[in-house]
Amino acid sequence: MMEMVKKYWAQVGITINIKSENRDIFYTRKDGNLPEASIWGGDGGLEVLLECRWYFPFSNESNFAIPWAIWFQDPKSPQAIKPPAPARRQMELYNQIRATADPNRQADLMRQILQIAREQFWVMGISLPANSYGIVKDTFHNVPSRMLNAWLYPNPAPTNPPQYWTEEQ
Repeated sequence: MMEMVKKYWAQVGITINIKSENRDIFYTRKDGNLPEASIWGGDGGLEVLLECRWYFPFSNESNFAIPWAIWFQDPKSPQAIKPPAPARRQMELYNQIRATADPNRQADLMRQILQIAREQFWVMGISLPANSYGIVKDTFHNVPSRMLNAWLYPNPAPTNPPQYWTEEQ
């Protein structure tokens, strides 16, 4: 994966030296706004209304602009940095999403957020995760043949495991 990242970024004119580090160190560095770039797994847009971190500075998990996200949450925080106009516009749109219960209006507002993200190119997605597999015993039934797997999809819970059953042998 790391070699693929280096190769891709080199094609767009970015030189990068990737250094793996312990998660505790990474979060300490993140809290200090020290990383120049980071690599992290994403949910691939599974539920953009709930998890916007890759599209605008939404939370401290928006690794590309943590001080902007802090400003969104608390503009008076000493770590907050006022973001540029496009990010502030996204924040305004997201606040409108939170203020409406109309799913069509929410979808329209989210499309506007995503359009700004596309124009600003805050984050670069480089690959999807490889397919994985699970093992199910022949006597275990009602298990879907395919399952999503993402942080926002707490696998296997949404597949309703209480409906799985075993065959008496």
